[in-house]
Amino acid sequence: MSYESQVKGYMFASTNSWWSLVFLASWWCLALPARAAFTADLSGGEVSLKLEATPDKVSPAEDLMLTLTVEAPANLAVTLPDLRDRFSGFATAEDFATDPVEANGRTRQTYRWRLTPEPAAKRYRLAPFAVFTQDKRTTPPQRTYFATKPVLFPNEGARPVVTGDPEVTPEPEWIPPTAKTVTLWVFACLAGAAALAALLYGLTKLSRRVREYRLSPVERAIAELQRLLGRNLPGRGLFKDFYIELTLVVRRYIERSHGIRAPEQTTQEFLAAAASQASFTPEVLAQLRTFLESADLVKFAGQEASTAMTDDATTKARSYICADAQHVGKEELGVRS
Repeated sequence: MSYESQVKGYMFASTNSWWSLVFLASWWCLALPARAAFTADLSGGEVSLKLEATPDKVSPAEDLMLTLTVEAPANLAVTLPDLRDRFSGFATAEDFATDPVEANGRTRQTYRWRLTPEPAAKRYRLAPFAVFTQDKRTTPPQRTYFATKPVLFPNEGARPVVTGDPEVTPEPEWIPPTAKTVTLWVFACLAGAAALAALLYGLTKLSRRVREYRLSPVERAIAELQRLLGRNLPGRGLFKDFYIELTLVVRRYIERSHGIRAPEQTTQEFLAAAASQASFTPEVLAQLRTFLESADLVKFAGQEASTAMTDDATTKARSYICADAQHVGKEELGVRS
């Protein structure tokens, strides 16, 4: 029966036995391949001197286990020198020797070393050393020696040049923002939207003002009047505010058309200034006096107004502006002709 058949038979026969596990582990350990070793023959004459080092290549990250096996005839006493000063590239950690063993007329002795490689060493070497022998059959014993050859231990090769670059390329990992950060982002977005809206509103208003500035006095007055009516101040009970804005529309038109600073003057001051100009006839001055004094009663005297009154005032203001614009236009044509 083969060895493997015996093992299988033992395993099946002792399945529930603890010793079967021990036997299986021992069998697998024996089946493992031996670790590679570096060997060298330093023999001379009748003396056999074998060197074995594991691992087979020197690595600064691992100690080197060195074994020297000396075997010679029993009549020869072999002496090795202290090898601690013969190693280069190593820091000697520890060493020990076994007792000589004699069998079949030959003597065998083993020396073991544990060597720590130096990381910056250029080479790892055992220099030549002298092996002394004494033949005990003669009196006095005959002394001889021989020198071994040097041993250069192979290393693992040059390491890659350190460039300073990271050995791994880390991938970015997204970290979710905190609630505080999200809140700040929301407020920032709202603030940006508000600023953008304000900017657009300002640009729109500025553009409208520029367009109105390029209009004629009558066109600007009609545009201001339409904008005032769109606010629906009388419908909200703001009669005083409506009369203030309505009279300002008329006064600004007069300022642009006739050069009288009507918006800054009182009613009496304006009427006195208008009477000095030929373009204001007595009929026009009477209309303006009635219009402005009626508005002053609401603005300053607290007179109650109604929607019908505001509609009538709006009609009078529009009629005056349009009629005066036609009169001014005819005068300009007359001057040109």
